[in-house]
Amino acid sequence: MKLSAYKVGEFYDEMFEKDGVPRPAVRPLAANIEALSEGELIRKQLAADQALIRMGITFNVYNDNKGVEKTFPFDVIPRIVSAADWHRIEAGLQQRIHALNIFINDLYHRQQILKDNVVPREVVESSTGLRQQCVGLHPPKNIWIHITGTDLVRGGDGEIYVLEDNLRCPSGVSYVLENRVLMKNLFPQVFASNRILPVDSYPFRLREALENLAPDAVEKPRCVVLT
Repeated sequence: MKLSAYKVGEFYDEMFEKDGVPRPAVRPLAANIEALSEGELIRKQLAADQALIRMGITFNVYNDNKGVEKTFPFDVIPRIVSAADWHRIEAGLQQRIHALNIFINDLYHRQQILKDNVVPREVVESSTGLRQQCVGLHPPKNIWIHITGTDLVRGGDGEIYVLEDNLRCPSGVSYVLENRVLMKNLFPQVFASNRILPVDSYPFRLREALENLAPDAVEKPRCVVLT
């Protein structure tokens, strides 16, 4: 399968430079795809879709009156993020989540950000997410945000932008874990030739985050996740 016929558009292409040459981090993947026989990539996509159905990896469309569960969309060609890009994204997300935690804490206490007109008061006070019961509340370890799902998109300028911060119900982690399992099965050579950061430690890190909220006197806290 030849990639030379692929035309790079005016948008930022995650895989190719403007001259059509694969970006450095993507070259092993591009070579692997080019080594595939005609139609094999389509067969891999179909196999992945069937695997998702067998495993029951679906999601609900809540605004659909039929209430039909749909198979999670899976792109057989992975998006590879270089280590340099990821380190910058990771640092930015950590800074952002820390700022959001301070923002929420300020809203339920001093409200200095409203007094300084940094954020319009009417925007906050008209929000359905504002809880008067939380005014003056001091949560364990002063942490308001325990899990965050941040939606990112890369703009035409190549920069990463935040679409939204999911602080109410940051769902979607199971898709990340299953996506990685499928990718390893579809492109084992790519994983063998690259040092790819693992994602399978997430359940353990989630447990650590939850246990960290328990009172110091509790040695073995019992944590549950409702889904």
